[in-house]
Amino acid sequence: MGVAFAPEMASFRGDDHPGLVAAALSCRMCLSGEVDWSLRLDDFDGCVECRCRSCGDVREVSLTSEQSLRLALQRDRPLDAAGPLVLCEPIG
Repeated sequence: MGVAFAPEMASFRGDDHPGLVAAALSCRMCLSGEVDWSLRLDDFDGCVECRCRSCGDVREVSLTSEQSLRLALQRDRPLDAAGPLVLCEPIG
């Protein structure tokens, strides 16, 4: 009998700065922010597959509907975990 693991849940809010969203999706193995992601949506929630360009680790992260919407709106703009964080900066 195998061990069941709880799915990883994303740890950002829909209105978080893009740098915080990128940090939440950063690689858990090597801590790199160089991560390619692809969004998969279902009726209410979604998940994102994160693939690290540095070490090759691949993981799936579950998303709430708010997080799914955020990433759907972010598809055309890269997330940058190293970018400056400016408080009260508008998202789009």
